[in-house]
Amino acid sequence: MPTVTVNGVTLHYEERGAGEPLLLVMGFGGDHLAWGFQVPAFAEHYRVIAFDNRGVGQSDVPDVPYTTRMMAEDAAGLLDALGVDRAHVLGVSMGGMIAQELALAHPRRVRTLQLHCTLARPDRHLLALLETWRTIRPRLAPEEWLRALMLWLFTPRTFDERPEFVETIVQTALTNPHPFSLTGFLRQGEAVRSHDAFARLPAIECPTLISLAEADILIPPHHGRALAARLPKAALRIVADAGHGYFWERPDAFNAMCLEFLRAHAGH
Repeated sequence: MPTVTVNGVTLHYEERGAGEPLLLVMGFGGDHLAWGFQVPAFAEHYRVIAFDNRGVGQSDVPDVPYTTRMMAEDAAGLLDALGVDRAHVLGVSMGGMIAQELALAHPRRVRTLQLHCTLARPDRHLLALLETWRTIRPRLAPEEWLRALMLWLFTPRTFDERPEFVETIVQTALTNPHPFSLTGFLRQGEAVRSHDAFARLPAIECPTLISLAEADILIPPHHGRALAARLPKAALRIVADAGHGYFWERPDAFNAMCLEFLRAHAGH
């Protein structure tokens, strides 16, 4: 399996396709496999680089404090190791927070930026939710935790109309040979809680796509609108009938939206 060592951690990554580099940055608890609905579509047009953040998958899980800035430097180190000077950067949820920090710390390296189902800083509601998760996660068996988590990721409509889809997501996670450890859970959670790029966002000048889902209860829509209001070159898109995991729940709409934006800024 391909790995690189950057910033004192070994990161697992995979590449597919050819063309302009497209770096995919996954959210809390997700590894490169979580891009399963995206990589085939994106790789038809781009050199897709998907990796496991520190704390998850086949990457190292150091038991030290994590920040989104630290994880952004991991991503920059990965690009260095792969000889990529500039890339399109696409992040979801926590991955969008990491992508913000990457664009702020290394603006010349980010061709375009995509921030999906994410925020500039957590509010008190999200901080309370994360604290609750931190309390209950160690008390639940893996399957119990995953089934609880699905309630934050998908809409009631999806549960009603596509129960087999929800079950597939649960079973796929349960059979992952590299499950999300408690250490990774706690350390990545720290990174989310401490993220705050709000005041610095106007410094991001590259073309940016921001999207949100109407029914996202984990990162409610007002967070995406706040991001869009702070970024000078932001386009905002709203995904109907979907929750926080809309890149899984509505992959066709998500992929089409992302590719349309990338095509509009080809060669940027």
